[in-house]
Amino acid sequence: MSCMFCYCSQLISLNLSSFNTKNVEDMDAMFWSCYDLTNVDLLSFNTENVKDICWMFNGCNKLKNINLSSFNTKNVFRVKSIFSGCGELKEIKLTRDTYEKLKNEINEKEIKIIFV
Repeated sequence: MSCMFCYCSQLISLNLSSFNTKNVEDMDAMFWSCYDLTNVDLLSFNTENVKDICWMFNGCNKLKNINLSSFNTKNVFRVKSIFSGCGELKEIKLTRDTYEKLKNEINEKEIKIIFV
């Protein structure tokens, strides 16, 4: 799924609830430069096999909040710049385990963390 929606600059909202992501290993730059994206539903994502989420939301500068509470980041080892260019991002919902993987990316910004 690497760069799947790259440069979909006019994409505003996306419901991915029907996606089967059980065997996905790479979500690198999946939403890269989706400048107008304000809402994306990732709650149904099975990320147990994902290894790379680098730049996943890079450039999503209108994204204000995101719910990553369903993310299993146990196997993720690449997370560089996942929220780079997300200047409007103010709130993230996630588990403590996912926070541990992403904390270096989150702590550089003023983002409210909601643990679920």
